[in-house]
Amino acid sequence: MQNSDLMNDAGLELALQELETLEAPGFWSGVVAGFEATAAVVAVAVGSAAVYTAVASVIVAT
Repeated sequence: MQNSDLMNDAGLELALQELETLEAPGFWSGVVAGFEATAAVVAVAVGSAAVYTAVASVIVAT
């Protein structure tokens, strides 16, 4: 086996080890929880922007 083959095999092994994390129990449930939290923050931000717009339009109208 040549030295370049060993380096390629080492790179492949490292890549496969990185993929093993995706198989870990609870990994995807943590990802889903993160997306849900992000969606909640975005919803609050949108609601806040709507309230700000409504209040600003009332202030400008008066």
